[in-house]
Amino acid sequence: MHPATSKSRLYHCVERERCSRVCKMRKNQQRRLLGRKELILSGTLNPIKDLHLGKLALTKFPKSPETWIHRRWVLQQLIQETSLPSFVTKGSLGIIPAERTQQLIREEMEVCGEAAGRYPSNYNAWSHRIWVLQHLAKLDVKILLDELSSTKHWASLHVSDHSGFHYRQFLLKSLVSQTVTDGSILEQNTLRSEPAIVLPKDEEAVASAEESRINLPHLLEEEVEFSTDLIDSYPGHETLWCHRRHVFYLQHHLNGRFPHSVVQLSPADSPGGTLSDLHLIPAGPHTSQAMEVDGLSDSSKQGYSQETKRLKRTPAPDSLGLEMEHRFIDQVLSTCRNVEQARFANAYRKWLVTLSQ
Repeated sequence: MHPATSKSRLYHCVERERCSRVCKMRKNQQRRLLGRKELILSGTLNPIKDLHLGKLALTKFPKSPETWIHRRWVLQQLIQETSLPSFVTKGSLGIIPAERTQQLIREEMEVCGEAAGRYPSNYNAWSHRIWVLQHLAKLDVKILLDELSSTKHWASLHVSDHSGFHYRQFLLKSLVSQTVTDGSILEQNTLRSEPAIVLPKDEEAVASAEESRINLPHLLEEEVEFSTDLIDSYPGHETLWCHRRHVFYLQHHLNGRFPHSVVQLSPADSPGGTLSDLHLIPAGPHTSQAMEVDGLSDSSKQGYSQETKRLKRTPAPDSLGLEMEHRFIDQVLSTCRNVEQARFANAYRKWLVTLSQ
């Protein structure tokens, strides 16, 4: 027998054995998780303790999809009034107290952060973090802003982690989406060049309203500056250019809808929308179809090429914003010696050119 043929057969035998072991491990894990679900439903196993057990499992297998799916199931049992065991509820209310909810949110963010640090571009961890914001935090404005601030340093240390930057894009999209939820009222105030009118019942309501007021255009401008610093400091990372493109889209969508306005966002008005809902932002008559970013297209559009998705037209931005972006690209190309950086800059310019066509 030829030596090469013998090595090939040996390799395939080893691979077949390895795949067989992996399949067995996955099946065993699914059985164990199913058993834990039955224990939780019967009231034998405390779901909080099960969350701690899952946290330990994620230290060794931070990307395990089964573990993350099971973790979401456990959290759902904690937030569904009909499934809450007696040792979780207070009295007969059948809901999680606000303090416990806040604690759960903090713990889940910590678990997701640790898992993201152990495995690069840990999509499962960041997706779970988004799920927590949607179902536990209910897209609360204050929590969204806190997350945007707390993940900024992490993003600056992981400039190739697309999943982490996608999370920041989700935070920004959620804030913009809440801005246009009641667009008619906000637009009327914008046309009068006045901020949204607040009629508080008492001084405490006034303070709360002031705290909930944020300047979204300024927030997006800060993200553009953050993107500029990272692109200049870490040339040749496509993730940074994709993130800048997404922020540019959000920035000019907001400017086209509510120009020069400071918009009030109230945590009480935070919608519980899903990730797939956030790209369907209402638009004015001048707005063309929104660009599809980061796989947010529906199943009927999956046949489109990646280039088609990148070059889809966005709302027509103002000429000043386009001019500033072109100047930024010129500056990058005039100083960079990185081939990949130049390629990404030219691709970004090509995308910008499509906006004015």
